[in-house]
Amino acid sequence: MKYEQFMYIYPPRPEYKTPSNNLGIYDTGEYLAQPKYNGSACMVFTNGIETHIYNRHKQELSRVSPDIPFHLLAKDENKWFVYAGEYLNKGKIGENGTKEKDKFIIWDCLVWSNNYLIGSTLEERLNLLEAIYPCNRGQVGTNGMEIYNHLCCTEFDHIYKAPTYLNSFEWLYHDISKTDLYEGLVLKKKESKLSFGFQKLNKHEWQIKCRKETKIYKF
Repeated sequence: MKYEQFMYIYPPRPEYKTPSNNLGIYDTGEYLAQPKYNGSACMVFTNGIETHIYNRHKQELSRVSPDIPFHLLAKDENKWFVYAGEYLNKGKIGENGTKEKDKFIIWDCLVWSNNYLIGSTLEERLNLLEAIYPCNRGQVGTNGMEIYNHLCCTEFDHIYKAPTYLNSFEWLYHDISKTDLYEGLVLKKKESKLSFGFQKLNKHEWQIKCRKETKIYKF
């Protein structure tokens, strides 16, 4: 399906949840895992000229750092690209012991070069992202050296990509949950296919979240 002008798309979002001691049930090869970041889920719509940043409730974000070059995520001139990801706006402490703020982390791509990727599998879309933004755990940027275990750098300052894990989900959860920036994991079926995101709940059944418990979040 062609996507040739700005139109809001709801991102696939996990509604189901599981405690960490059940993660082994999903460690069968059917699922993959990505970190769940402690920021705000958002959608980036850009053709390199126009750029719109919305949250998952279809509300435009009014406070977005001008340092993030969202327009560069349009890889073809004047063609639309739509990314789902996390905007780090809470200043949580990251792996390097410093506050992580005003960064965008890509975890999925829904539109690529004017093509709404309906029917594509999650694995196909993640392979596309990996081809364009190879997972590099370290770089030297304008702010100096950055090295991460659970975050991938891109060629652009302030723009990152979520790494993907295929197994050892229990170990991964316990390792990742030591850092304040990470809330836990999101498990996703590799072969799940993208459907239209015109309603808030779309294809949520193929995603499961596993979050750290807090005073306000319990299983």
